[in-house]
Amino acid sequence: MPQFQTPAMHWKLPTWLRRLFFTHRNRSSQHAAGHYEAVFLAAQARSILWGLHPPSMNPLPARYASPSAIAAIRWQLHRAVGHLGEDVVATHRFGITAAVRTMLEAELKVPLAYTLGYIRQNGQRLCCTPIAGLEQMLRTGIAPGARVSLHAWLTLPSHEVIDVSFWALFPDLGCADEREMRSLFMHPDQMPGRSYHPQWVGDEFVRRIGVLKEYEGW
Repeated sequence: MPQFQTPAMHWKLPTWLRRLFFTHRNRSSQHAAGHYEAVFLAAQARSILWGLHPPSMNPLPARYASPSAIAAIRWQLHRAVGHLGEDVVATHRFGITAAVRTMLEAELKVPLAYTLGYIRQNGQRLCCTPIAGLEQMLRTGIAPGARVSLHAWLTLPSHEVIDVSFWALFPDLGCADEREMRSLFMHPDQMPGRSYHPQWVGDEFVRRIGVLKEYEGW
């Protein structure tokens, strides 16, 4: 069983991330949840502390979700996974998100961070497991075939979100454009009624607990 880093070992963090993480931790959770950037930084820090080696990402002020970029992403996803039904996308969301990341990075010419966490929509928490429960999974693993209440999406340096599976997991909750495009490409500040809450950064968490199946066309 691998030895994981504990939160007390904050010296493992880069200086700039250490300062931001511990400032963020002292805020009220309600206030912090409304600021995707701060929650994402905390998820990066948590991942480092637990030895998950998340990718570094330099924040950028630019927005990438222009009409042409959205159309290009839609085409790439249609070509790669457009043949998959709702059940397959929902079941294999961790692997599909990992599989399309490189392709979308090449299209947008920007790094994308594999991000894990939960969603809040209209006051309801979706795919939510408390951090303590997720940390327990890292310590002890999960039973074969166990379902994990966790979601995956991609984060740009602009903190815009690309979500390729929400429409399949919650077909009644996605907006019409999201269902038609089979994805969401938007900044969290622009999402009415929905917010994304990162808990881990990088795909190493789902690899370690054994729920990331490599995409094989399905």
